[in-house]
Amino acid sequence: MGSVGGVVTKVRGFARRSSAFRADTMRMERTLTLLFFIALAVPGFAGESNFLVRKRVSEVQMMLVATDQHNRPVQNLSPADIMVLEDGRPIPQFGLRSAADLPLRIAVVLDVSDSTLKAWAAIKATLAPSLQAVMRPGDELLVVAFNNKVALEKMASHPVELERLLANPPAGGLTALYDTVYQVCDRPLFRDELEPHRSAVILFSDGEDDLSIRGLNDAIGRAERRGVSIYTVASHDPKKQFRGDAVLRDLASTTGGRDYIVKNSQQLGAALTAINEELRSSYLLYYRVPEETGQQVFRRVRVISTPGRGSQLRARAGYFTAP
Repeated sequence: MGSVGGVVTKVRGFARRSSAFRADTMRMERTLTLLFFIALAVPGFAGESNFLVRKRVSEVQMMLVATDQHNRPVQNLSPADIMVLEDGRPIPQFGLRSAADLPLRIAVVLDVSDSTLKAWAAIKATLAPSLQAVMRPGDELLVVAFNNKVALEKMASHPVELERLLANPPAGGLTALYDTVYQVCDRPLFRDELEPHRSAVILFSDGEDDLSIRGLNDAIGRAERRGVSIYTVASHDPKKQFRGDAVLRDLASTTGGRDYIVKNSQQLGAALTAINEELRSSYLLYYRVPEETGQQVFRRVRVISTPGRGSQLRARAGYFTAP
């Protein structure tokens, strides 16, 4: 009987060890499974990029301005009123919504070089009241003054602060227009992609540049990447033409903005009123990026009026795909 008891004890001991082994095995399997899923989720786990899972949903978003034959904003524009072409091919599905309730991100950029000093009195008297009429709580305002470099850069919580900021701005010197526009469009104010917003630069300049490292195309490209519409205001007799006018026209037309030439305070006020109306009456156009290739290329976008509608439409010239 003793030997039988010993055998039973050994069998029971073996069963306990076997059960413990199975439990350890199951725990190890669960641990390995957990580590495997961690490897899928954590970039660079164990030095193997093959375990990295990425998912990207790309969407084009751009502001659209619609006006009638009298340059008045068109109300209640619908997708049936427009056609969208990308590199000449129709986009069959797109969305369109009013941007009137979107927060504004505005940068007022002032050329204070020698060639623009005579326009300062009208700008200082008109600018703050104009922005007060358009800006609401939640909007953001950046004020930049430049000559050969950015000489003043301040966030303003209210347009009233413009009067103080512009009371004695640094003035004179050469002009680095392209570098300044490039830098302003790359500020954090315009890099926020968490929520839709309306981004615009209101540029007061004569369009002359004699110092920039970057060129006009660099400035335009940076504005297009950030979705910034550039509105330009030059101060001289509209009957005359100057070399910088073409530069300002290119900055505005390719980014979905508009260029103005004014000769007095009254015309300046009218131009700012028109800009305000566009900022609050534009539309957000959006659609999924077709044929995502993973390469960075520029795609040209044209938005045209449906036959019979007759609206005049403006948007930026296109967008860069992201690799």
